[in-house]
Amino acid sequence: MAIRRANAVETDYILKVSGLVINESTMGYATNNIEYSYAMFLPVIQNGGYYLIEEESRMIKGWILLTNDWNPMTGQQIGHLVQLYVFPSFRKFGIGKRLMKAAIQNLQKEGINTIQLNVFSGNPAKNLYQALGFKKISTIMELQLEDSSKAD
Repeated sequence: MAIRRANAVETDYILKVSGLVINESTMGYATNNIEYSYAMFLPVIQNGGYYLIEEESRMIKGWILLTNDWNPMTGQQIGHLVQLYVFPSFRKFGIGKRLMKAAIQNLQKEGINTIQLNVFSGNPAKNLYQALGFKKISTIMELQLEDSSKAD
């Protein structure tokens, strides 16, 4: 097993597969959609983000998408862990933890001192993030409004 940076073919594959796991990744918040996956993650890649993968015998077991960005709240360059996914048959073997640690090391080598991620309520990966030292710093709140175009 090895963790390494994904090549262009692997990146395209992950973008496609990401569209098929959006519902699971967002704990039911969003529906699976390949086009949405490209719209959401391709700009991250085009702006310097990249996937790290764990693979064995050319089989991808999981991935993490990482990037860095300017944080206007702190005035610093920070790292973002955008997406972590491990295929269900490979879960509970420490792959997510290894991917997280590799991403943290990569960002640290890039001179990043602060790393953020977003996790949906109920996502079991939250326990991993907390075990690695991530702390809650904000809460996203949402209000669903009725579609006014459907009103009589």
